[in-house]
Amino acid sequence: MMETIDDYLNHLKLEGKSTNTLATYLFHLRRFHTWRKENGLDLDVIKPTNLITFKEDLMTEGKAERTINAIISCMKGYYDYLILREISKSNPVSDKLRINIPTKKIERLTDEQINMFFSYIGGLKENIRAAFFLMMGTGARVGEVAALKKSDITTVDGKLFITITDAKWGSDRKIPIILKESAETVYKYIETIDVYGLPVFRVSKRTLQTYATNFAKETGVPFYCHILRHTFATILLERGVQIEKIQYMLGHKTPNMTRHYTQAANIDVTGLAPTIWQGDD
Repeated sequence: MMETIDDYLNHLKLEGKSTNTLATYLFHLRRFHTWRKENGLDLDVIKPTNLITFKEDLMTEGKAERTINAIISCMKGYYDYLILREISKSNPVSDKLRINIPTKKIERLTDEQINMFFSYIGGLKENIRAAFFLMMGTGARVGEVAALKKSDITTVDGKLFITITDAKWGSDRKIPIILKESAETVYKYIETIDVYGLPVFRVSKRTLQTYATNFAKETGVPFYCHILRHTFATILLERGVQIEKIQYMLGHKTPNMTRHYTQAANIDVTGLAPTIWQGDD
């Protein structure tokens, strides 16, 4: 079975799946392979009832609901590939195996919390500060920011842009830095850096996440790197930016995904109502 897993991952690589996605799929499929061997089941004899047992085993192990759903999705795609290769005649992975997870509304950072964070990073090293400002000014993922090289940051007509490649879901894109303070901070920093072949901010994704955790512990603000993406998207929507443009900025696969990020937007709709009463004369 490991040979078919390798073939499947090579197939996904040719389709443009990112390195991180391929690594995650390999982890999930190895877990399924181990379970299958322990239960003496061949690929082409596994039935939906068998997979109910597999799902229950994952739950007993304490796997998170989202992780279980991700494993199920991975297995379904794998079996679709096996059907194309004529290794399996049917796909035993049913969508009904997925766990229904209620959507959690994520509140954006308040203006006060944003100012607190800007004050906090003001005391950090220049490269760390610039990386966080870039996240706030573009909504880019922390991993995307950590991987940027100097050649990925360019100016066009006085505006600063970043080019993101090898992105999640193939969402490669060239996007502007929206916030002026972010653009000025990043530009000032990159002017001091001459290395083009290495990550320009010289900091790992994990280190940036650690700084975010430290800020949350020191202030009590529910802060983590990803909330900057939610905050960025929500602020743009509140300013009247079209959802399709926000989708492109964030590199989302669908508009619905972007709507999930902006669900906490404070939209003033009072101006849409007609005036029918002016009070007593």
